[in-house]
Amino acid sequence: MGGMEEEIDGVTRYLIGKQSAFDSVMQISREIIRLSAQAITYIHTGRDPGGLMKELDSKVGELKRIDADFRYNSVQAYQEYAEAVILYSIKRGDGIPGHGAVGVEQDAYLMGLMDVVGELKREILESLREGKVQEAESYFDKMRTIYDSTRSIRFAEAVLQGFRHKQDTARIQIENAGSEILSFKSRGAK
Repeated sequence: MGGMEEEIDGVTRYLIGKQSAFDSVMQISREIIRLSAQAITYIHTGRDPGGLMKELDSKVGELKRIDADFRYNSVQAYQEYAEAVILYSIKRGDGIPGHGAVGVEQDAYLMGLMDVVGELKREILESLREGKVQEAESYFDKMRTIYDSTRSIRFAEAVLQGFRHKQDTARIQIENAGSEILSFKSRGAK
């Protein structure tokens, strides 16, 4: 019986280590999601998110080193990070970065990219509120570029979970943003 107890003790030690790694992945993922949301808020309110972005980069590097067994649990963190990085790049005037520049896997990049469409709609509305039609149109062009570039992506839900819904949402946001810009211009022409 002693052999079986030793075996179970070994398995238990292994699982304790795995649980500890899982706990770390979940904690860091939550921090990335929180920091990404905070960075996006900074971007929308005109505050410099540079310090937050550096902290995010560090946290993402840390997560990449430990999440190999738990990628399913960390993908949302990478998606939120991608959204913040892409939006920040657009707001700085650097354009839309590719997935390699963002530094996340392709699926997380695509999901974050589609979420940027909604953030750009928010920027359009703020630009129109401030009477900056050209700025609003520039954001609208970026929204359309993202959507048009991803329109042909069609995969099973098991391959790219939630993407079709994000595409449909992006299309609606683009239609609404276009209507807002046209409405603003027509009010100004009167």
